[in-house]
Amino acid sequence: MRMRGVFLAGWCAWLVAAAVVLDGRGAAAATVKGVVRLPEGARSTRLFQGYWRLENGNVPVQSSGGAKAETAVVLFGVNGARPPAARTVTVEIGGLDARPRLVVVGPGSVLELKNTGKVTHEFSTPDLPSVMPIERLPPGGIRRQIFSGVGGYMVQCAEYPHITISVLVVESPFFSTLDEKGNFAIPNLPDGKVTLKVWTRGRWAHEMEIDTAKSEDLAVKVPEPTEKESGE
Repeated sequence: MRMRGVFLAGWCAWLVAAAVVLDGRGAAAATVKGVVRLPEGARSTRLFQGYWRLENGNVPVQSSGGAKAETAVVLFGVNGARPPAARTVTVEIGGLDARPRLVVVGPGSVLELKNTGKVTHEFSTPDLPSVMPIERLPPGGIRRQIFSGVGGYMVQCAEYPHITISVLVVESPFFSTLDEKGNFAIPNLPDGKVTLKVWTRGRWAHEMEIDTAKSEDLAVKVPEPTEKESGE
């Protein structure tokens, strides 16, 4: 009887382990990956043309990395997705640029702006001033702002409008930024149909329906913005 009990216990343990392995394979097996092709005009590193006049001379408006550094791919409608944990992300403001210029976080996260430069800035969310009212940020200063609502926010300096930070607050961990060639990869997805959206330079620029089980080597082409979207 004792040997029979040991045998049955071992058999049950094997069945439980096998079920866990099989369940894991079925629940998270797919990878969505590909390349995002941005419009020709969006590939420039200059979002605003011209120069800013400072006390010690003129400084060209230029941002490192180009639009790829401000672009993310986000999947919506993924079964069983849970919001990422809230966290604090620090963005350094210096040399008339923001580093990084794109952050992707969960609800309740904090954006920390740290002015490491020599000029004063005035940051806000111009399209949604109630979310982040305009406030002065002197050299050496730090400003913290919580973002609770899911969505995309554009943080901009009133004095130097080319300095922008995109804040994406997402409901699921299934997102990816781009590498220098425009590639992205989002692993560990359950099979199913979802919506893929591309955020670039402060706006949702493209969306498409995909099947996660058949979405390797995607070529995601972002169309040219309309006059209304480009602000012209």
